[in-house]
Amino acid sequence: APQAADELLSISGVDASFVLYEYGDTVSMSARSMGKINVQVIMEALGGGGHQNIAGAQLSDVTMSEAINKLKEVLTKMTEEGAI
Repeated sequence: APQAADELLSISGVDASFVLYEYGDTVSMSARSMGKINVQVIMEALGGGGHQNIAGAQLSDVTMSEAINKLKEVLTKMTEEGAI
């Protein structure tokens, strides 16, 4: 997942990437940024952490769909607030 997130940044116009994958009853997220978007604060909002350009989070006891929705909610809220 981290390698996939890195690779997605090579696509023109992509400023940040998020790759989610299931492992047992956990959905893990790997986030990457070219620097324009601080993925650390996004992952912190989901209980994770990291650095401005490389971060991650793990959500327990959620489905993939629920994890995607949680990420979308955080991204929408932070965008509306001007945090990202």
